[in-house]
Amino acid sequence: MAQRCDRAEFLLSWQPYFLFESAPDEGMPFVEWMRNVAGEEAAGKAQRREGTLFELCDEMGLNLDADRRLGNTVYSHCLVDYAGKISPAVQTELVEVLFEGNLANGELISDINFLLRCAEKVNIDKEGALAHMQNAEIQQQIIAAYKQTVQEIGVPKLPFTIMTSNRNPELKLAFSGDMPPSTMAAIFDKLLDSSTET
Repeated sequence: MAQRCDRAEFLLSWQPYFLFESAPDEGMPFVEWMRNVAGEEAAGKAQRREGTLFELCDEMGLNLDADRRLGNTVYSHCLVDYAGKISPAVQTELVEVLFEGNLANGELISDINFLLRCAEKVNIDKEGALAHMQNAEIQQQIIAAYKQTVQEIGVPKLPFTIMTSNRNPELKLAFSGDMPPSTMAAIFDKLLDSSTET
């Protein structure tokens, strides 16, 4: 995106994705979860901090905590939704704080107190955030939005990006993030070129 800022203004919006939809609030050890979904070899790699996910985090300077627990993410998705209603910039800032706390520091993503601390760090009203997270109707809206995205587009693996343009909203380009930068740049160019066609 930084290389294409001379051609367009980018607006980043984070959408919900439930990696472990049935996760208990108290969480499950990450290595145990890897064993359940991908087998013993994958669990061993996670324990040794090997594999694409750890490599990506290392490249970003994020020390991924292999001992962390995976918890239910519905509250965190509601909080990200609340931040998005303030502004895309605040939403992205919150997501970065959540990533650092959960992935690097082993904070439990389903812990309301952790989420409220994250909200406070980016100057989000804690009372409003708490009410939004605990609103059952909003929780159902978040889950419905996730299911619609998966149904309409399909999400094979994370990170996953959906791009569209204000000038051509019908055109949607979807791609997985773990690809060479040159491939991603070509996708950006295709969208930008289609948006300037008359």
